[in-house]
Amino acid sequence: MRAIVGILVACGACGGGGGGNSDAASHTDTAVEIDAALPDAAFCPAIQTIDVAHATEVTVNGDTPAMGIFDPSLVYPGDASGGAMAYSAVPDQQTIRTHVAVSADHGTTWTLVAEANTPEATALTTTDMHECPGGTCTGNLISEVSSLIYDADEPDAAKKWKLFAHRYLVGPNVALHYAYGTITLQTAAQPQGPWTVPQKLIGWTSPSPYSSTGVVVNATTLAGTTQDCRALTEPGAIWLPGVIDLAVGCVYLDGATPKIRIELLRSTTHGATWASVGTLLDADDAACSGNAPSLNGADLYTTNGTEYVVATPSDSTGYRGCMVFPIADPATGKIERDGQGRAVVANDITAGQFNGACTFADGANGMMLDVGFFQAARPFRIFRP
Repeated sequence: MRAIVGILVACGACGGGGGGNSDAASHTDTAVEIDAALPDAAFCPAIQTIDVAHATEVTVNGDTPAMGIFDPSLVYPGDASGGAMAYSAVPDQQTIRTHVAVSADHGTTWTLVAEANTPEATALTTTDMHECPGGTCTGNLISEVSSLIYDADEPDAAKKWKLFAHRYLVGPNVALHYAYGTITLQTAAQPQGPWTVPQKLIGWTSPSPYSSTGVVVNATTLAGTTQDCRALTEPGAIWLPGVIDLAVGCVYLDGATPKIRIELLRSTTHGATWASVGTLLDADDAACSGNAPSLNGADLYTTNGTEYVVATPSDSTGYRGCMVFPIADPATGKIERDGQGRAVVANDITAGQFNGACTFADGANGMMLDVGFFQAARPFRIFRP
C-alpha cells in the first residue's frame, strides 16, 4: 500500500524514505488521463475501466481500522468450502499490521480471525547520515503488502500456512525507510493462528546492517538476477506441488533512473532455502498500460490450468491499475511473449485514480483491487470489480 514514487526516490538515494511523505500525502483521488497514443493498439488489449461507484467494497466483520484496509492476499480454491485472506490493517501509517480473515461464502463476507503481527519500536544504525542524521533512525518496524499461502505438502503441520511480508522501518512523521527492512516469513497451523513472530527471510545489502544480518538469503549476493536490487518489496507467493515461488519487486537503477521490475525466487524446501529463477517481468513490460516503465505488486495465481502474474504499473503519481500476464513456462518463470519479445497482456484494468495492486482467487469470485481515496478520512479500501 505504498506510493511507488516514494520507493523510487528513496531507494534511488541508496536509503529508505528518510523524511518521506506518507503513502497518502503525495496523492489525490482525481481521475488520471491515460495516454492512449502510447500503447500499441494492434497488440495491447483495451484497458478496462472499473467504476468503483458500481463495484463491491470488501469489508471485514469485526475489523474497522481508522484508515481502512489494503493489500489483500487470497487463498481460496474454486472447489473449497472456505478461504482465507491476509491484508494490511491501517489504524494509522506508523502502526500498520497484518490481519487475517476467513470466508465461507466465496468472499461475499469476511470475518477477522487473527492479528498476525504488530509494530515493533526500534532504533536502527546506518552509515547514511543523510538518511539518519547521527547514524541512527528510530521508529516502528511494520509489516505490510503481505502474501498468504497454504503449503499443502509441508510435513510440519504447524507450518502449513505461510505468510510473507515486507517488514521495514517507519520513522516519526511517517518517514518511510523502505530499504531498512527485509522480506519476512511467519507460519501457523491454521489461518486463525497462533502465528509465529515475523522472522527475517530474504534481505539485501543496504546502509543499515539490519537488512542483511540474520537473513536466510541475501539478494545482493545470491547467484542470479537480484544482485542489483537496492531493496525487495511486495512479495507475491504461490504454492505448487514441491515448490514455493515468490515474486518480489526489485528496486534498481537503470543508469541514473530508479525503476522496479519483478524477480522470481523459488524454494523447494518449504522456505528453508531459496534460489533465483530469474527476471519475471521487466519494467518495460508495463508499456501497454501507457504509464512510465515500472511494475510492482505482483501476485501469482492459477485459473483454468494456467498460471498468471498480475502486476501494477506506476507513474509519478502512484499505482495505475493491474496488468495480467500469462506465464508460458512456470518451471523457468518465463511469461508469454510474442515474436518481437513483447509481453503478452491478457487483461488490463484501472479504476482511473490511485489503484492497485490486485489479487485473484477462483473461490473468492475472482479479482480484488486496492483503490486509494486520499482525500477521505478512510483512504485505504479494497473492491471486487
